[in-house]
Amino acid sequence: MEYKWSILNVSADNGVITHAEYRVVLTDGDLSIATEGNWWFKNPTGNVAFQDVKEEMVAYWIEQESMKDGVNPIKSRLEEQLTAVKAHKPVDLPWCPPTFTPNI
Repeated sequence: MEYKWSILNVSADNGVITHAEYRVVLTDGDLSIATEGNWWFKNPTGNVAFQDVKEEMVAYWIEQESMKDGVNPIKSRLEEQLTAVKAHKPVDLPWCPPTFTPNI
């Protein structure tokens, strides 16, 4: 499984990032699950000059600050959804008649 974080937008106050919009995609083989959200930093730090901040840094800060009891709920929820998709057995819609393609 692979996680891909993207930072879509940030807000800053005096050069310190205080908020970020993010997207995370979890990929496992041919399956992908994605989520988007907003994160307001509880303890924004200005230890990196704004112009030197990289996307990976903001993603890391969100991952670290969102941890609860050693578990990242953003990643955990994506994993739960991926497990559900893997277990899902699609069925025909009850209001659509079955169709077939004749061999001609």
